Amino acid sequence: MRRTILKLLPLPTGIFLLFLMLVFHPGLAFNQTSDNRILTVAQPELPQVSVHIVFAHDGPALQMHYVEHLSWLNAVGSQDHPKDRDTNAWTTDLAVGYWLSGKPEDLPDLLRTLAGVFEPITLPDDFAGQEKTILRREYDLRLVDNINRQAATVMNAFLYQGNAIATSPLGTPEQIAALDYDAARALHDATHLPQNATLVVVGNITDGQVQEAVAAAGLAGKIGTETQITPPDFNLAPAETRVFTFDDPAAAPRMIWRKVVTLKQPVNFDLLETQTALLGDILDTNLPGGLAGPLRYDAFITRRFSVSVIALDERHIELRLSAAPDRGVSFARLQAAFETALAISEQNIPPATWERVRERFKTYWPDWNDKKEVGNWMADYVLNRVQNLRIPLGKAELRQLDVQLARDDLNELLLALAGPGRTAVAFIGKDQK
Repeated sequence: MRRTILKLLPLPTGIFLLFLMLVFHPGLAFNQTSDNRILTVAQPELPQVSVHIVFAHDGPALQMHYVEHLSWLNAVGSQDHPKDRDTNAWTTDLAVGYWLSGKPEDLPDLLRTLAGVFEPITLPDDFAGQEKTILRREYDLRLVDNINRQAATVMNAFLYQGNAIATSPLGTPEQIAALDYDAARALHDATHLPQNATLVVVGNITDGQVQEAVAAAGLAGKIGTETQITPPDFNLAPAETRVFTFDDPAAAPRMIWRKVVTLKQPVNFDLLETQTALLGDILDTNLPGGLAGPLRYDAFITRRFSVSVIALDERHIELRLSAAPDRGVSFARLQAAFETALAISEQNIPPATWERVRERFKTYWPDWNDKKEVGNWMADYVLNRVQNLRIPLGKAELRQLDVQLARDDLNELLLALAGPGRTAVAFIGKDQK
């Protein structure tokens, strides 16, 4: 799923419109009204409900991150709340969101409070200045002593060049210092409108109760009425390989290897995400066609490694590997061994490997007969799709995805990964030359 930064998170310009009303399970409903973007994920077992308001944005991500801080403080953070209420906000490269949780019977008040994000920001100037200081602290906390995040930031900028997801909402100290309060208020006024929002309510609640709360808050017929806006197109820059070195003797030696490629034909995003998850599981095994054998068990190249494949959109996928070299193995040898093993794995998925990993893959899905497990899974799934500006599927559609998985289709993904793409390699720590 997509990169996310929660509070800032935490996982790629618009919120979606979906005309859908599906019942997943008796007592567990996922509903969306036909005239707006109001979604209800009912979970009768939960003692609380959480209310989420999400807006799309087309950047700059740091400026929207600043708006998020100010808007949350203006609407929610500066108010006194009962101890049973939790709240926070987040910004990603494509969206900004706010949430507030509490007792189900307090839903109307929860919604009225959170709807304060629609109101103009009226914080004193000194409060706005303090939030810039908090942004700087957040930058320091997440980046200054986090070499993995530093590597991810420069690799993202290279791999995703020219796309929104290339830019971190954390910004830089210089960019944070240059943030302007008046510009932030103007950006808020242009983006934080009811018609641009998607509302998601999760918990022990019904769609009817959500609609009543929306009406009580004076928002009936206002949420999400703008024209549908889909995620921005992802355009891959020309094929190129770049190596980044982080020569920190205090860091445990490791290599991060990432490659983005374009598929010949687009694939439904939910299906592609499922295919890439299964492909990552196959490559992560020590079975024939996997990478564990040649990298770890057949030759002592790496002490540990992890590999995954993710879908960026319908036509682009990314392969990610993180590996720690075994004793005496240089970065150059580790990279060469991995790329050789990958070239062999990319030729074909052996039938026996396919069958074994395919059987294990059933744990990717919830137990569709367990109402609580399905509810938790669907809540995470729906919120992820909203955050990433995509349409969530219903239970029946999701279950069909597993049926559609085919070995030949995954071999096509391997073929694409073997072709031209944009590759970033990071060497972290002291090289064992």
